[in-house]
Amino acid sequence: MDLEAATEPLYSVKAHKEIVNSLDGVGGLGVGDGAPEIVTGSRDGTVKVWDPRQKDTPVANMEPGAGEAKRDCWTVAFGHAFNQQDRCVCAGYDNGDIKLFDLRNMAVRWETNIKNGVCCVEFDRKDINMNKLVATSLEGTFHVFDMRTQHPTKGFASVSEKGHKSTIWQVRHLPQNRDVFMTAGGAGNLHLWK
Repeated sequence: MDLEAATEPLYSVKAHKEIVNSLDGVGGLGVGDGAPEIVTGSRDGTVKVWDPRQKDTPVANMEPGAGEAKRDCWTVAFGHAFNQQDRCVCAGYDNGDIKLFDLRNMAVRWETNIKNGVCCVEFDRKDINMNKLVATSLEGTFHVFDMRTQHPTKGFASVSEKGHKSTIWQVRHLPQNRDVFMTAGGAGNLHLWK
């Protein structure tokens, strides 16, 4: 939206068949590389990447295959945007699935299940080679994945912590120090972690 003339949006699209639960953006700010893109996750089970310069059509569409059950996508986040070609999207679903989509190769790079609905995912920084990813869940547990240490069959190294007595709805990293992040719980608590 142009804040000087707030009558018309700069970009508008019918993105999904059902509610859009989450969105994230990357690029176009002069920090990091790549095109200005927006990713959306929806109850319809799809994750779509949009470039506002391309009207009405997503530049990437990740959806369940034929015969696969569609899961409600609750959260999406960009990461690994450290050059013009590479970019990843991480998506978290209501059944505990976490999927990492490699947009350069248009493939699922990694997936796991944390056994509870994934409320929020965030990379410690979007515009660097993947470093850390935090995923929060319904039962007050968060998971920190070391995105630089991947075993061929066991996936990324990780630790989990019971951080709240209620759902952890949000996680945000401190931009000045990526080792510090805050979680926001359903009982109104904020916890600072290092």
